[in-house]
Amino acid sequence: MAETENTVEETMPGRKRPVLVWIIFLFYLISSVQVIVAMFFVAAGGVDMAPEQQAYLAKFSVLDRVIGYVNAGLTLVGVSMLLSLKKQAVNVLALAFALNLFSTAVVWIRTDPAAVTSVKGLLAQGLGIGMFGLVVLYAWRLLKRGTLA
Repeated sequence: MAETENTVEETMPGRKRPVLVWIIFLFYLISSVQVIVAMFFVAAGGVDMAPEQQAYLAKFSVLDRVIGYVNAGLTLVGVSMLLSLKKQAVNVLALAFALNLFSTAVVWIRTDPAAVTSVKGLLAQGLGIGMFGLVVLYAWRLLKRGTLA
């Protein structure tokens, strides 16, 4: 019986999933789905907004919204790959991060988010971008340590 247990253990993958990978996965799963649902309801007119907010959102094109959906989708794919300990997670997360930076920069150049967003909201956005950058760095470190395959 001991030989059977050893054989089973030898055939199982030796990689252990770090707890932080689970935390990252669950956080971005919840937040990405929340973003997708919120964007849908805002686009469908199901959210009460001040006239200033409505005017601000009217500045965004269909392409801007598609980029938002793609970014949320890429993030979901990336954290799912990270949960699966796949090395491609680093590339997908880095792409999502770059798209996030690009789309944020475009929004800041084309519009004035400070006109409709509180200082706390803007700080939260900056914190979120910084945190996502740390997730990409963490995934890269997991790759370098051989945790991702």
